[in-house]
Amino acid sequence: MVSSLSAWFWNERLWFPEGLGWADLEDKDGRVYAKARDLWVALPIAVAFLVIRQIFERLVATPLAAVMGVKEKVRLTVSHNPTLESFYCNTTKNPTQSSIDSLCKQTGCSERQVQRWFRRRRNQDRPSLLKKFKEASASTSQLPNGLPPYG
Repeated sequence: MVSSLSAWFWNERLWFPEGLGWADLEDKDGRVYAKARDLWVALPIAVAFLVIRQIFERLVATPLAAVMGVKEKVRLTVSHNPTLESFYCNTTKNPTQSSIDSLCKQTGCSERQVQRWFRRRRNQDRPSLLKKFKEASASTSQLPNGLPPYG
């Protein structure tokens, strides 16, 4: 099973244009080509970057946000309503007036309650100010030559 999967994955038709193959990438005449096995080094590097970012966000960005007065805003959670949740996920996050009227009839809620539910549900999906701060501080700390982020 593994050998057939490997044979399919490394098939020349999948990786090369017509007329080229793995034999064309063999080292010869003093030319050394990259090998497919060299790509494995990218995985530990990617994991290392993820770990470094998590450590930075927890140990540097979060305390810095607290010093600068950036706070986590408490958002109101919506009540569980399968009809509204299904409409929100499958149809649209911003219903039209006719959709709101239809949802009012289906759920037995008032128009204002349905509008409030959708507004709160949209706000739940928005990232918090603290999360935005942490992401922005992680990306601006990687600027070359210490340049400010806004030129």
